[in-house]
Amino acid sequence: MKIKQSTETLFYKITQYIYYFFSLNALFLLCNTLFFLTVWSIPLSISNIIIFAASLIPAGASITSLFYTMGKLNRDKTISPFKDFFNSYKVNFRQSTQYWGLFLVVSVILIVDILFVLQRGWLVLTVISIILYTVFILSAIYAFSLLSRFEVSLKHLVIFSVYLTFRYKRITFSHLCYAFAFSMIMFGFFRFAVLFIFSVTAFYFMRSNEGILEELKHEFSREREEFNV
Repeated sequence: MKIKQSTETLFYKITQYIYYFFSLNALFLLCNTLFFLTVWSIPLSISNIIIFAASLIPAGASITSLFYTMGKLNRDKTISPFKDFFNSYKVNFRQSTQYWGLFLVVSVILIVDILFVLQRGWLVLTVISIILYTVFILSAIYAFSLLSRFEVSLKHLVIFSVYLTFRYKRITFSHLCYAFAFSMIMFGFFRFAVLFIFSVTAFYFMRSNEGILEELKHEFSREREEFNV
């Protein structure tokens, strides 16, 4: 009885969540060591953009794993950080890396395009390119949310993630606000924020998307039942 009461206290729940966020954030950083070593050893320059993009290739599976564990934490209120993270990493590695590879290729093209039109002073094209890239990033949030819960082909993942971006405008706007707010925290309090920021950001994204994912789960289940009939 005493043990049960101690695990239901506010202090215990807070410390438990701190442990979850810290440990998962550390696992995410560990999986992306190659990128951080690249940033540390190679000058930040547009001429090195291909190198930086290549160093980010392992990040895809770790993002899906982070979304999966944060989604599970939101639903179940408890997780096994190491077990859940690496199980998801192994199961979703191939599919996540395929999508992430596409994301990196498109990102390189759009970033180079933005810098090119900006250098030429083409303001309208610059704004259009930035908007396109922003929408693309927002669609990626839905894509990784879907990857964390469902098995879906690359083609349908891209189409469906873009569709959800425009279908749920309020949630998409909340994603934009979260991304902006956490980016400001990251740059303003880097030494502290880097310990938690990635896992906390993923948690809020998954909390926002939980209703959508549950709705899709029921729709997929209903379609399977109708197909089997």
